[in-house]
Amino acid sequence: MAVPLRATYRLQFHKGFTFFDAVSQVPYLSRLGISHVYASPILMARPGSTHGYDGIDPSRINPELGGEDGFSALVSACRAAGLGLIIDIVPNHLAVDSLNPLWMEVLELGRAAPAASVFDIDWAKGPIVLPTLGKTLNDAMGAGEIALRVDWESARILVTYFDNFWPLRAESVSAILQMASEKAGPSLDGLANAWQALEGPSQTLPDEILRARRGLRGLGVEARRHVEDAVAREDIGHLLHRQHWLLTHWRAESDRLTYRRFFNITGLIGVRVEDHAVFERIHARPLAMVRAGEVDGLRIDHIDGLADPTAYCGQLRRAVKPDTILLIEKILGREEPLRNWPITGTTGYERLNDINGLFVDPDGWRALDGYLVSRGALAAEPEARLAAAKAFVLRTSFVAEVNKLGELALRLAKDDPRAADFGPSTLRDGIVALLIRFPVYRSYGPDTGSDPADHAPWEAALGLVTEHDNPWVAQAARFLVARVAKTTDTIAEEFVRRFQQLSGPAMAKGLEDTEFYRSVALSSVNEVGGDLAQPWRSAEEFHAIFTARAAEGRQDLIPLATHDTKRGPETRARINALSLWPQEWIEAFESWHEINAPLFKTVAGEAAPDPIDEWLIYQTLLGAWPISVERLSEYLTKAMREAKRRSFWENPNEEYEAAVQGFAKALVQGKTSEAFRAQLDRAVVAVEPTARVHAIAQTILQLTLPGTPDIYQGTEFWDRSLVDPDNRRPVDYAARAAVLAEASPLSLASRNDGFAKLTVTHRLLALRASELALFQHGDYRAVALAGGAGWLGFTRSHGDRHLLVVVPTRWSGDGGLSLPPEVETGWRDVLTGVEVAAADGRKRDASWPFIVATRVG
Repeated sequence: MAVPLRATYRLQFHKGFTFFDAVSQVPYLSRLGISHVYASPILMARPGSTHGYDGIDPSRINPELGGEDGFSALVSACRAAGLGLIIDIVPNHLAVDSLNPLWMEVLELGRAAPAASVFDIDWAKGPIVLPTLGKTLNDAMGAGEIALRVDWESARILVTYFDNFWPLRAESVSAILQMASEKAGPSLDGLANAWQALEGPSQTLPDEILRARRGLRGLGVEARRHVEDAVAREDIGHLLHRQHWLLTHWRAESDRLTYRRFFNITGLIGVRVEDHAVFERIHARPLAMVRAGEVDGLRIDHIDGLADPTAYCGQLRRAVKPDTILLIEKILGREEPLRNWPITGTTGYERLNDINGLFVDPDGWRALDGYLVSRGALAAEPEARLAAAKAFVLRTSFVAEVNKLGELALRLAKDDPRAADFGPSTLRDGIVALLIRFPVYRSYGPDTGSDPADHAPWEAALGLVTEHDNPWVAQAARFLVARVAKTTDTIAEEFVRRFQQLSGPAMAKGLEDTEFYRSVALSSVNEVGGDLAQPWRSAEEFHAIFTARAAEGRQDLIPLATHDTKRGPETRARINALSLWPQEWIEAFESWHEINAPLFKTVAGEAAPDPIDEWLIYQTLLGAWPISVERLSEYLTKAMREAKRRSFWENPNEEYEAAVQGFAKALVQGKTSEAFRAQLDRAVVAVEPTARVHAIAQTILQLTLPGTPDIYQGTEFWDRSLVDPDNRRPVDYAARAAVLAEASPLSLASRNDGFAKLTVTHRLLALRASELALFQHGDYRAVALAGGAGWLGFTRSHGDRHLLVVVPTRWSGDGGLSLPPEVETGWRDVLTGVEVAAADGRKRDASWPFIVATRVG
């Protein structure tokens, strides 16, 4: 019988934390009160992968994680404890890796490979471009870095470049065998013919491949020697230009790539799950787990990368039971509705931002952002910042993808009188303009006229292009939008599909991985799915959102942290608190700038760090303090390169990075920075009471709002982590289990292990278990709090069961609230056991200003 979905607990599996390690923690997770273990990808990934999203074989469980035996042990442990299991699957892409058998087969046999349909490759452009070399092909060959060898175990002849290798096509293998037969005699002729037969316009049969490979592997010692001699005599340069693939300098990836990538990661190739046979092949192992009752649900990674998410969700639902949990990673815009797909819900980025926004003061955010604008560190309009960031990544990281759209646009324009005056560059500029101004991650075609909701973002983008861009470019954009809106020909459909598969990466890389490292006025609001221009939520807006969600009965996850969040919940809570005292933070920044003036370096005539990086360093220190130099250094390297202002992943500015790292290191441990650290300590002490109240308040909301709480590993304690890999550090489960066994009274006092947070989590998970119908089906109603600015109250009811929740959201240190008279008597707080009475007008206790109370009747 399926375990009802109440709460999930995310575990990150890797060789340092295997299925067997998880088995040891199942008793603790069961006592904590979750209903489902929620596993990161468990299928075969690159050796040493710390996340599993770089899969190489979707048919096998990763042996580094414990393999089949370990997975069976985890399933058995979960079942014995009454827990369900959800696994993360990755249908959009696989790793470009020599250990990926499907990839190697395609390189070897080209379009004739049985696996050729698996990957999203533009075969019309010729060989598969492999941008791997550290220099040009001619230079690499001249340096003797490229060689040939026979791998008898895999029965392939390989081209090697340091640790990389790629298989020769069957035709080349056949030619080498023919050359060897000149010395070995006609005994190799038959094998040469067998390899030659693998080449052809039609798909090669697996049995034919197997026979040819067995023949090569089965050669005797003498025959092998002749083959190796023939390989040694081969002209490598001649061979390389006759393969199904082409080696190039790694920088050629920006404009010569011939396959769809995951975002701009050339090492991850897109998978065509829109093809029924490919869907079956990629999903065979996970679906087998579901049908065998080993797995209760699937989390679908990056659904927006797929050609047709709507069709995919329908196909996946038909492949599983009606009650199988299906959760999709979907990033929704601020007011973007979730499509009516047959799924359980989303992974909840939008809910994390809704909750976090309650704790951000809008006036404080404006003051902080305005200060950086006044100093010339930021452009005045957040929309302009995002447009500039998207333009940058489209110009530098997605050239090949934009070029492909440009080719399709030319075909759309052919023989269309509306496009007679548009040249290739104008059409391309129109495409880029639409991508820059596209207001959401993607629409859902294939025909943008199929649903008004699909066409709306195109019209919105066109309106912004018309307002902000060159009129001639806007004319071209207008033609493209009109052309695809009312036409269902195959070229228009492919244009829409390719545009949609690029608009998401353009938004993600432009916003999440660029602008969120630039617009750092209040860095705590910069999370996946966040709103650059309005990162706060009013109580009225929040109530409207969750009233609607309760009515819809959605079971979306509600995370406060994920493997993708840029800061842990308590890191965000500290930084959010600065919005309550913006002037104090500005004064602290200016004071610290003066105190630390001797630590600055001059790089290219300018101070290093610059104001944006200096501001970010101070906020990071405040949010994560105390922090080691190593953790801070790793974070700052990522932050500088993601921001793409002074340094880049492809072209690190080593001088600037060294200056920033030296500055940060001195702040953390330099003797001359003792005065700064004393002031930093005082700043942390000043914000910590508010941060702790907010941390408990957001935990209470996570566990009581309509939806499904999702706890990221270890964050049941205070979590002041930074972006990955910092948020994937080992978790001390023994310490958490020890706290769970305590019976101390709840307190917000100075315990640094997060006793209060874990205890609240445990007690409210127990409440969810005992009142399942209330939490799954209960309504949501706002409670009007008298004098309640900066507070939030709501009730949830189902039948005769009722829940009352009141939490401070912009709390600066006092009780500040009376309960409204309309709150009836008979409520008892489940966290403190105290009876809650409204009539006495009692102020909330500043040491524990929360209510989570139940009433029957």
